Amino acid sequence: MKHDLGPLEELLEQRLGLSRGSLHLGADLEAVLRERMRARGCSDLGDYRRALDRPEFAREELHVLAGQLTVGETYFFREWQQIEACVEIALPERFAARPDGEPITVLSAGCASGEEVYTLAIALHTAYPGLLPHRIKVVGVDVNPGAIQKAQRARYSEWALRAVPDDMRKRFFVRAGEEVALRKEIARLVAFEVRNLLDDDPAFWRPGAFDAIFCRNVLMYFAPQKMAEVLGRFAGALAPRGFLFLASSESLRAANAAFEAAHSHGIFYYRRSAAPRHPAPGDAPRASRWVASIHEASARVAEVARRVSPPPRRAAPAVPPAPRSSPSTRPPAAAELAAIDRALTLIGGERFTDAMAALAALPQRAASSARVELLRAVILCQQGDLAPAERACQRALDAGDAGDASDSGAAHYVLGLCQEQAGDAAGAAQHYRAAASRDPGFAMPHLRLGLLAKRAGDLATTRDELGRAAALLASERQERLVLFGGGFPRSTLIGLCQAELEARGGRAG
Repeated sequence: MKHDLGPLEELLEQRLGLSRGSLHLGADLEAVLRERMRARGCSDLGDYRRALDRPEFAREELHVLAGQLTVGETYFFREWQQIEACVEIALPERFAARPDGEPITVLSAGCASGEEVYTLAIALHTAYPGLLPHRIKVVGVDVNPGAIQKAQRARYSEWALRAVPDDMRKRFFVRAGEEVALRKEIARLVAFEVRNLLDDDPAFWRPGAFDAIFCRNVLMYFAPQKMAEVLGRFAGALAPRGFLFLASSESLRAANAAFEAAHSHGIFYYRRSAAPRHPAPGDAPRASRWVASIHEASARVAEVARRVSPPPRRAAPAVPPAPRSSPSTRPPAAAELAAIDRALTLIGGERFTDAMAALAALPQRAASSARVELLRAVILCQQGDLAPAERACQRALDAGDAGDASDSGAAHYVLGLCQEQAGDAAGAAQHYRAAASRDPGFAMPHLRLGLLAKRAGDLATTRDELGRAAALLASERQERLVLFGGGFPRSTLIGLCQAELEARGGRAG
C-alpha cells in the first residue's frame, strides 16, 4: 500500500525547490525515502518527516536526498555559443564597468559535477591568460555534495568530453587510467561549494556580487514559486546590466521584470535591468508578481492551444481527422484533449516535468499518438535527454506517416535540435531541411539553418534562410511559437533575424 507522500513532497518542494512533478520522474520517490528512513533509524515515513524538522538532521539529510532525487548529467563545452557570448560580450563590458583591480565574478548555479565551471575556466583562461583567479573568479555551487566532490576531483569519463575539440582536449586534459583528468593549472583556477539556491545568505548573495550567472537546466525542475524566489535572488546579486545565461530551452517568459532579453552569437540571454523598479507601498513582493505572471502566461498558452486546434468537423472533436490508412483509430476523447491542452500549458510555463507527468497520465492508446509523442520529444529535448527525445520523434513519425504533415515537420525539427545539441551540424541541417520540406510554412527550421550557415561562414545561405525565417515568422502559428520559440515572442525572433541580416548586408523580405 502506498504511503501518503504529501507531507514529504511539500517539504522537498519548500527546501529543495523541486516541483512535485519532477520528484516522480526519476528514481522511485517512495523507495528512496524508505531507504533513507531505514538508514536513519526512523520507524516509518511519518517519523522520518518529523525528524526533518530538526535543523541538524535536515541539514545533512536534505543534501543526501538532493543527490538521489536530482539528475546532474552534463558535459564539457555544452551550448558553446553561450560561453562565447560570455567571453566576447559580457566580460569586456563588465571589465569596463568595474573599478580597476576589482575582480569579475562568474557564478555557475547548479553546477552539478563541474563540467560547466571548467568549460568557463578554459574559455576565460584562453581569452584572458593570467587573469584567473585574481581578476576573474569562477565559482560553482550545487546542492548535491557528491556532485561537488566529483567536481573537485576533476576526473571525467570520455563521454563527458564528447563535445571538446581535439586541440582543446590535448591542451587541457590528460589520461588518468580509464578516466580523463583536467590539468591542474586549470583545476586550481575555480572554486566550488555546496549551496542550496533557496538558502538565504546575505554575504554570498550581496548586491552586485556577480557579473554573470549561468543557471542552465536547473529552474525547469523548480516549482513556480521557488523559481521566482531564485530569480529574485539572482536579480539582487547581479551587478546592474549583469548577465544571466539559461539553457537554450529555458526562458523567463513573463517572469522578467528585472531582466531584459538580449541576443548575439545566434543565442538569447538576459541582462539585469540597470535600475529595477522598487516596489511602491502596497505592491505585492516581486516574487509573487512573477509567480502570478507565470500563471497568467500559462492561462494564455492554454487559450492559444484551444484557438489553434483545428476546427471541429460536424460531429468530431477539434483534432485532425484520423489517417485513412488507420480506419480503426478513434478520435481522442474530451478528457484526452484536455490532458494534451494541459501539457501545452505546462510547456508554455516552462514546467517540463509536470508536462511530462500530464502526458504519462494518458491512456495507452492516446499516449502513443503522433501528437503526444511529439510533445514528449519536445520536453525531452528541452531537458537535454537527447537519445530519448530522438526515439520519441521516431515514434511520432511512425505513428503519423499518413497524418498531419505539420507534425511530421515538427518531429524532424526536434531531431535537428537533438543533432545540433550533440554537435552534429550536418545531421541537424539534414533534419531542418526535411522539416521545411514537409511543412513549407514552418519558420523555425529556416532560422536554425540560417544560424548554422552563419557559423560555417556561408553568407549567401545565411541571408537566404534568415530572410525566409523572418517572412514566415510573421504568420507562424502561435502554437509553434509556444513549442519551439524558446519562450520569446514573435517580434523578438523576427528581430534576431533582422539583426543578423543587417549585420551581413541583407534585410528581411
